[in-house]
Amino acid sequence: MAVPKGKLIPIGGSEAKDQENTSTSSELRQSNFFESGILAEFLAEVNGENSRIEVIPAASEIPEEMGQSYLDAFAKLGCKHVHVMYIDSPEDADKRENLERIDKADGVLFTGGDQTRLVDKLLDTVLLAKIHERYQQDNFVIAGTSAGAAAMPRLAIKEGKSAESLIKGMVETEKGLSLLPEAIIDTHFMQRSRFPRLTEALLRNPGLLGIGLCIDSGVVISQGDVLRAIGTGGVFVIDADNVRDSNYYEVPELQPVYVNNLRVNILAKGASYFLKDRIFTRTAETSFS
Repeated sequence: MAVPKGKLIPIGGSEAKDQENTSTSSELRQSNFFESGILAEFLAEVNGENSRIEVIPAASEIPEEMGQSYLDAFAKLGCKHVHVMYIDSPEDADKRENLERIDKADGVLFTGGDQTRLVDKLLDTVLLAKIHERYQQDNFVIAGTSAGAAAMPRLAIKEGKSAESLIKGMVETEKGLSLLPEAIIDTHFMQRSRFPRLTEALLRNPGLLGIGLCIDSGVVISQGDVLRAIGTGGVFVIDADNVRDSNYYEVPELQPVYVNNLRVNILAKGASYFLKDRIFTRTAETSFS
């Protein structure tokens, strides 16, 4: 497969910055990662204040409010060429106007909400194929926060209960957007105790790499391979390739699972990771040659 010229920026989401404002939708509060600087980092990876951005709130139950929140956040950063693309169905996605807007854009941002809702609206559409094409052939940046990040891989976690223990049968996966085929992503990772469910997803799908994004954290993925941590939070990279012993395939559903030799790397700003070679490095030492 050809090395993509574009970049992916999956973002873990954020907790409420205004804890006292309980009237604000939880989706909107979780989308408020403006203070972490991640949105500014996204613009820097695109074309700065002159970037042409399409915000796609297809995962959200409140797309109008969600779209407006991003317009306001980008405006604070001086970026005025931002538009919201409202998509209610696959047929809606493939309208000529939307396809033309992707042709003109420098990047897209998928908002939070429900990844199943996002995948159902975009899977097998011409619009998604065009986004893939731009990502492969151009300096095109695709960001996603929360559900928008979880939907990026070939497989997305559809359902999965958070738990302190690794219990078999707690995770269900579905087709994702296939922008990152070699990994599976989970968000709000430590805050919602999602280490066990991401681990089970890896045991069920050998060969994939697990990326657990904490709040106010994300990764910039270059060349489809090099992960660079951004934001103020942590990024957990879980590798089950060398698991030597586990009862996962033997025990019945809803029983505890043991795993030997699971490998975990924790990234924060200043650290990078090579997805294909499973190598951790300091960002300053990262080579793109």
